[in-house]
Amino acid sequence: MRIGFPAMAVALLFFVSAANAADKTVHDHDNGFSLTFPEEWTNEPPSGETMRLKVKSGDQGLTCRVSVGRYDPQASGSPADPKAFMETEWSGEAWQEMVGAAFDSAVFSSDKLIRFPDGYPARMADMDFRIDDGNAGFPGHAKVVLSIRGMHFGLVTCGLTGDTVEQTKQKWAPLADEAERVAGSFILDGP
Repeated sequence: MRIGFPAMAVALLFFVSAANAADKTVHDHDNGFSLTFPEEWTNEPPSGETMRLKVKSGDQGLTCRVSVGRYDPQASGSPADPKAFMETEWSGEAWQEMVGAAFDSAVFSSDKLIRFPDGYPARMADMDFRIDDGNAGFPGHAKVVLSIRGMHFGLVTCGLTGDTVEQTKQKWAPLADEAERVAGSFILDGP
């Protein structure tokens, strides 16, 4: 029994490292973030003023976007100590104000505190959202991670849309773990 366990442990480590070997990490030094995603995903041109990276899972429909920008702690309503805010003062209202405002509607759930490898805090949640584009509206679901560090913020959304809420749920179910893994790999560099 003792001989079998070490061999099994070595085999498990081999398979885990082989799975991670198929990942690609982009570290954007200019904008101060990194994200790790499956190597076969395609990199697409980002859009908007703050989006810096956009990667897609191919025909599965999962898209991850990284946005970074300047954070002004002196602005009205901004927390003076972003680290303490992320760790202890965070609320559902904060998600709505900081992320949800960009969507026609957004509802956040499963909020949790996560940490970058150096221990700095970030928040992760699930987001059900709706995007209306003129004549049509599309429901969607995403895993989101947000952090404020120094004089900049970082946000990653890994999500998808569907024609109906039910279709969105069906598309999301097999991709939920991968979306959480990719979103959770996000790191916002220190000042």
